[in-house]
Amino acid sequence: MERENVQKNKRGHNKFLSMAAALVIAGFLLLSGYRNVNAGIEDGHWDVIVLGDSIIGKEREEGTIHEYFEEYSGLTMLNAAFGGNCASVGENADRYSYHEESLSLCRLAEAACYKDFGVQKADLAASQTKADYFEDVLEELAGADLSQADILLLEFGVNDYTAGRKLDNPEDPLDVYTYGGALRYAVGLFQETYPDLEIILVTPAYCHIAEYKNCLEEDFGGGTLDRYADLEKEIAAEYGLDVIDVFYGIGFDESNIMDYTRDGMHLRSEGRPVYARFLADKIEELSERKSR
Repeated sequence: MERENVQKNKRGHNKFLSMAAALVIAGFLLLSGYRNVNAGIEDGHWDVIVLGDSIIGKEREEGTIHEYFEEYSGLTMLNAAFGGNCASVGENADRYSYHEESLSLCRLAEAACYKDFGVQKADLAASQTKADYFEDVLEELAGADLSQADILLLEFGVNDYTAGRKLDNPEDPLDVYTYGGALRYAVGLFQETYPDLEIILVTPAYCHIAEYKNCLEEDFGGGTLDRYADLEKEIAAEYGLDVIDVFYGIGFDESNIMDYTRDGMHLRSEGRPVYARFLADKIEELSERKSR
């Protein structure tokens, strides 16, 4: 009987040690995972988080827009822009593993506000066409704390334009299948979830896609690009937001677009610092105006 009690005590002691070891390991992994997600970010804080398309998101090597922006502004920027995405959702929105739709502004706004990027992660894991940087950027965005960010830039419009997405739906201003509805839906969701976050809209940049007319003449089904820019400014006024008007303000036009871009749309090395400087200067102007 005494031997049986000793064996039971020994088994109980071993079980306790195993449980304790498991808890220690789990705690270590959790802490390590947390640190990896937020590597280099003090308390998960970013001065500026940008959601957008390939105009900002495409270049990830040397001389990127976010590197120039940080140099010019002195602010930190999380570049969470994904090439190819729209503000609105399209006809493939419910198609399994169609990552372009789960990375639309509407779906990213839901993920960021509900703190659940499961759909995006599943889509990218299954995608055969994603860009190399997509998964890393998604991890950064999922690990960011928008409640601690100061500014959220929303830079969309070019892909909605080229995809022929409708500008607006007069009968449903929150129709996410339209450019205007998508912007309103996302802005409203961000404002409700993060009331202290300053949201700034950024109009699309002038472009001239090869083999087509310039963006003031070519209509892919939803209107010319200036109409998307104009609508974005109207929506900014509706929601009391500031807007950085790249389309009309940066100085890109038919006479010089190829000096700044390599294909009429995507910025070359000469164009990226110009774009970044424009963003930095406008944000500084807005900050100075509000401090008066």
